[in-house]
Amino acid sequence: MRNIASKTHTMLLVMITLLMVIAYHEGEAISCSQVNMYLVPCLSYLRSGGNPSQQCCGGLNSLKAAAPGKADRQTACQCLKSASNTVPGINDDNSKQLPAKCGVDIGVPFSKSVDCNSIN
Repeated sequence: MRNIASKTHTMLLVMITLLMVIAYHEGEAISCSQVNMYLVPCLSYLRSGGNPSQQCCGGLNSLKAAAPGKADRQTACQCLKSASNTVPGINDDNSKQLPAKCGVDIGVPFSKSVDCNSIN
């Protein structure tokens, strides 16, 4: 059973990576597929809490690098908000604490209720 879950997780990562490659064009704003790809390693933490993995914090750093401008941060915010509201089991308190636990300020709050238009 654990092997099936591992294979499913691996396939999800491969599919998200492929979507990101297909959707990415240099000079365009960040996409939700990119945001999702960066944060897939954080799902366990977002659901259960504890300490985020090194891969999770690395993804958060990659997200920060991929969203340097206001428009990118607002788009990332919308993607995070949407995922928080649609992916089952994500704990809003864990989401809010993730940047601090990783020591990464990406300028985008993780919350189901954030006003993404207020992001600078």
